[in-house]
Amino acid sequence: MTTDGTPIPIACTLDAGSLAERAGEWRSFVTSCVVEVEAGTTTVRMVLADSPTALATAASLGQREKHCCGFFDASIELEAERRSLVLRVPGGAEEAMATFVALLTP
Repeated sequence: MTTDGTPIPIACTLDAGSLAERAGEWRSFVTSCVVEVEAGTTTVRMVLADSPTALATAASLGQREKHCCGFFDASIELEAERRSLVLRVPGGAEEAMATFVALLTP
């Protein structure tokens, strides 16, 4: 929901070329910076490698994903033993999350 209560459309604003480029960025990120992916129907948690690069890349990609897919909720969780990038979608967007999770692997 927006601040005025209007539902956020379940849609991505990237064109086909930009979408392909972003998918490549996500795959590279998962390959180089993620040690575990925990996927559910409305949530995906990517446990980060213990490096400043992994954290910075997670923040950048999460923010950019939120920009083009406003219905995604992106957050970084800091725990004593791990750091994670967590993406969530609202009910009704399970197919969008499944599509996103599928693009994380080559």
